[in-house]
Amino acid sequence: MSTSGKAVATSSGKRGLLVGGKAAVFDAEGKCAACCIEFTQRWSFTDAGFIDGGQNGAYRAYDDPDDVPASPWTILNEGLGLRLDWEDDQNCMGHNPYTQYATATCEITVPQAMIMTVNWSGMGETQDPNYELMSLYVDGGLVGSAHAPGGKLGCAGGMAPVVSNPPPPQQVLLEPGPHTLFIDATTNDPLYHFGAWYRFDLSFAPAP
Repeated sequence: MSTSGKAVATSSGKRGLLVGGKAAVFDAEGKCAACCIEFTQRWSFTDAGFIDGGQNGAYRAYDDPDDVPASPWTILNEGLGLRLDWEDDQNCMGHNPYTQYATATCEITVPQAMIMTVNWSGMGETQDPNYELMSLYVDGGLVGSAHAPGGKLGCAGGMAPVVSNPPPPQQVLLEPGPHTLFIDATTNDPLYHFGAWYRFDLSFAPAP
């Protein structure tokens, strides 16, 4: 089962619902103007190295996190947001002995030129910086990346905000037609991460 749908918005107005149940913003007269944003979206996911669903690190591919046990992915805000939760590590928490990998792909179609704003945040280990890695691409171009802050604090340091390059949010111009957003992430080892995560949020506005 996949997540897809339509949403519309104007620069000002009242919130409401379309006939199909999706969120919308209408003008003062209760109408959706011709210049409203409208887009469709569809997510797909993979994960490997996870164990909480009983898969013992096996690779999985799916469209809906609810279709597999204990997916690390959560869909938020009707598909405009995602959260990725890493499973706790082996050496600090005695849990997952594997390096974890996860990807998310969103196929987005827009009927007019639009600005997509991508925001992200996360928490990673405070031992070494080259871990809890994340890269985000739009149509094959790198939009942003992030990694754990490091600090040589070991298990006692807990988690801290990831370091991003460039810092979020970032904006991308989408011409009319289909586009692909791709997120690639990995713990890069089975050590020093517990309570680590990433969150991603998308928003859209008409291009000037």
